[in-house]
Amino acid sequence: MNAAAIALITILMIVSLAIIFISFMMAPDSNSFSGALVGSNDLDLFKVSKERGIKKVLKWSMISLGLLLFIFSITLRVVIQVG
Repeated sequence: MNAAAIALITILMIVSLAIIFISFMMAPDSNSFSGALVGSNDLDLFKVSKERGIKKVLKWSMISLGLLLFIFSITLRVVIQVG
C-alpha cells in the first residue's frame, strides 16, 4: 500500500469520526428517524422549515462531510486499483 492510500485512509477515518460526532450533536433536535421507525404522526417530513444558528451549521457540515466521505472513498478505490 502506497503513501497516498494511507493518507486517504487516514482522512476517511477523520471524516467518519467527524460525521459520528456531528450526528450525536444533532440527535436531540431531530426525531425524524426514530419517529419513522415507530410510526410517529408528527414528523412533517415534507414541510418547508428554515433552520437557523447551530442547526443550520450542523446540517450543512453533515452534508459537506458526507460528500467528502463519498469523494474520498471513490478516490481511494481509484488509487488502490492504479497503484
